[in-house]
Amino acid sequence: MKAIHTDICPVCGNSGLLPYLSCKDYLTTQEVFDICRCSKCGFALTQDFPSEDEIGKDYEAPAYVSHSDTHKGIINTLYHLVRKIALRSKAKTVIQYAPKKTGMLLDIGSGTGYFLNKMKSKKWIVTGIEKSEQARKYAKQKFDINCQDSKYLYDISCRTKDVVTMWHVLEHLQYLNGVMERLYGLVKDDGTIVIALPNKESFDAVHYKEYWAAYDVPRHLWHFSPSDFEHLANRHHFSIVAVKPMYFDAFYISMLSEKNKGTFLAGFVGLVKGGLFFLRTLSNKKRSSSLIYILKKK
Repeated sequence: MKAIHTDICPVCGNSGLLPYLSCKDYLTTQEVFDICRCSKCGFALTQDFPSEDEIGKDYEAPAYVSHSDTHKGIINTLYHLVRKIALRSKAKTVIQYAPKKTGMLLDIGSGTGYFLNKMKSKKWIVTGIEKSEQARKYAKQKFDINCQDSKYLYDISCRTKDVVTMWHVLEHLQYLNGVMERLYGLVKDDGTIVIALPNKESFDAVHYKEYWAAYDVPRHLWHFSPSDFEHLANRHHFSIVAVKPMYFDAFYISMLSEKNKGTFLAGFVGLVKGGLFFLRTLSNKKRSSSLIYILKKK
């Protein structure tokens, strides 16, 4: 395996990366990966992760729901029930912060196409980029949406998109700063970027530590807190105009985290704990399991 070793923090440029956690790949290989944390800004990253041309196998597990759309098991069944609510919320967020009521939307990491289909129903002209051929085929068969492979990101003309969305995608991409630079070029001057990310300072992350499902090594390469992402956004000449919690993620991630721990009745225990984390975030939204960042060009 060709491993990518990181010596310099991609957020602040500091060379002091310190051991933070060791996490197991519970989804496929059971291999253990180290997570390091920057001694200056606190940003965390998965060390020695597989290169982009080799990591595909780590997404091939039938349980990887964003690519397979599986309904198997109580956790994935709950995921599908919640997704309908989440899709309405995502569409509402996009329309609220978009420069116009309808326009040109690009969704990077579009998975099986559910969000693209939702926005198409709202009269948006949609384009999807998805690395997984299996997921692209599913989007075509179910929604008649043609998603493009990853290379298409660099074929799109500059300043042509009103909105670019990335729902839990940026943490997967090897070339973090290159992607942020490309996003700046893609959107119109009044355009909007919407990026959802797991929050390593969430109540559930702090509770579960190395068992926290949203570390998801080696598929998740980068691990953000709100201050980490603000630093990265500023570096690429974006302003964060809003931060919104993804409340339901606490339930799903807690259930998966309990499964990682080997807890008896993991789904039930995780559901209860997720509810407790949810209640705590009502008064402290920036400790939510996942956060949506709304970005505008400076």
